[in-house]
Amino acid sequence: MATYNGAAYLERQINSIIGQSYPYWELIIRDDGSTDGTLEMIQNFCSRDARITLIHYGNIHGSACRNFSQLFDWAFENKKDYVLFADQDDIWLEKKLERTYEVMLEKEKIFGAKMPLLLYSNLSFIDANDQPINVNLPLPATLNLPLLINENYAWGCTIMLNPAAVQRVKHIPASSVNHDYYIALVISAFGKNILLNENLILYRQHQNNVSGNVNKMTFASRFNRYFKHSDAMLKPLTDNYNLVNSFFCRYRKALNQQQYHIVHDFLESYRRGFLALVSKMIQHKIFKIGLGKNLIYFYTLYSLRSRVVESFNEGKAE
Repeated sequence: MATYNGAAYLERQINSIIGQSYPYWELIIRDDGSTDGTLEMIQNFCSRDARITLIHYGNIHGSACRNFSQLFDWAFENKKDYVLFADQDDIWLEKKLERTYEVMLEKEKIFGAKMPLLLYSNLSFIDANDQPINVNLPLPATLNLPLLINENYAWGCTIMLNPAAVQRVKHIPASSVNHDYYIALVISAFGKNILLNENLILYRQHQNNVSGNVNKMTFASRFNRYFKHSDAMLKPLTDNYNLVNSFFCRYRKALNQQQYHIVHDFLESYRRGFLALVSKMIQHKIFKIGLGKNLIYFYTLYSLRSRVVESFNEGKAE
């Protein structure tokens, strides 16, 4: 669990983990300089439950991704086996651990324990007052590389990695922006991302959410972002390009021929021009899910592609 000024909701989240039907777990927490009482709350839980540990590890700070990156490095170095990520403000349903671990073991029997596996589940939305938000989140049954190049569907707070996946990932670059997205890309290339289509957590929506907000998923919100305020999409597109490039730079020699061409062609055609990019995306079936999402996505690429490349090049120069 990565924490930062999470005192408002942290107690409910940790209590939901303590109340899990499967009791054999460790909760490892790394705080990123909280000033609101979060640390005192964590230390109180540590004194009451030996399964909860606060670590002081690494010197990289400043974002949730960097915090989780340091936590993952710690887990890898300490040879932890099955790894899950916990947001500080969610609530885990009672059987989250039991069901996720149970299904993971079933998948390991099918694919073998040496296969890197990422299991991601669905979730239910709640507001700041624990009240349900009536929104359904449709998720694909598997996540392959072409699908993930555009968008991640494995939300970090829902995933479990088996030991082979932990060993395959080894390290999450702090520059990857989204730890869950980076991991899903790696496992799509060298293992399997598998959906457990059950709602196993209550995913809280409030004004300080670091990750995706349910209000951004509506058609009206997407329309406003993509058409009326398209500049707002510059950073997400640049982050996406940086993440895919980071993945490719690290794993290009380990990818098979097809995977290499999918990622290489996407990155290179992105630099060359809009028509070249669209051609390669069609060739490699690099699409989002849904016609409407693809149409507005192509529009933003037409509008912002050159500026994404400029931003990327400026970052390299720095």
